[in-house]
Amino acid sequence: MNYEIYRFDKIESTNSYLLKLADEGFPEGSVVVADEQSGGRGRFGRKWESEPLSNLLFSVLLRPAFLERDEVFVLTFSAAVAVAEALEDVTRVKPELKWPNDVLLGSKKVCGILLESVFSSDELSSVVLGVGLNVNQKSFPAEISARATSLLAQTGKKFDRDEILSAVLGRFGSIYETVRARDFYSVMKRWRDRSGMFGRKIRLRLADETYEGVCDEITDEGAIVIQTESGLKKFTAGEVSIIGETA
Repeated sequence: MNYEIYRFDKIESTNSYLLKLADEGFPEGSVVVADEQSGGRGRFGRKWESEPLSNLLFSVLLRPAFLERDEVFVLTFSAAVAVAEALEDVTRVKPELKWPNDVLLGSKKVCGILLESVFSSDELSSVVLGVGLNVNQKSFPAEISARATSLLAQTGKKFDRDEILSAVLGRFGSIYETVRARDFYSVMKRWRDRSGMFGRKIRLRLADETYEGVCDEITDEGAIVIQTESGLKKFTAGEVSIIGETA
């Protein structure tokens, strides 16, 4: 993939800005990077907290017309694998992946991924893939300090954000070609190989229901299968926590 990178000192949200560029016809591979966000967000509209000049905040524009609506999920998993593999390459840490979009270090969240899709006449027009990776952040607000971490907090070392960005984009470009070849199994296998969820007791929250059980499987379609007291249940959405941990 050919990347064109646009850098900002401060921006409301890299995802929001790139969605506007997508609407203006910017090509696949456009990347928006910011040192600071005033309105960064994660899943469920939550605010993404980040110290200025400390972390890696970026979004990538994709135009995967070869994917169907129910196949877009594979891009979130692809991004998580790219981040994990890049961190292994650059920093020598060993991240774990948590369904559906978190990268963990020491059972705490070091990276979140936010995918936003745009459809035109029911056809996939563009996808904006946002990544928030805590690199050199020293501390976190009290309300998230128990479940958030950074590379600095875990290793005691500072890292070059541009080096990590280059590594993540390189890894993602390679994985994207695997997706283009429709080899979803390979992508999901790489994700499963880095997940510590299997066989562990988890809690899955939906809007009005909560389920508990043991994580049995993450399917090639991106669904999580939980062994509950009433049998196996499959979910394609929800918020998961590992029982006994805060991440």
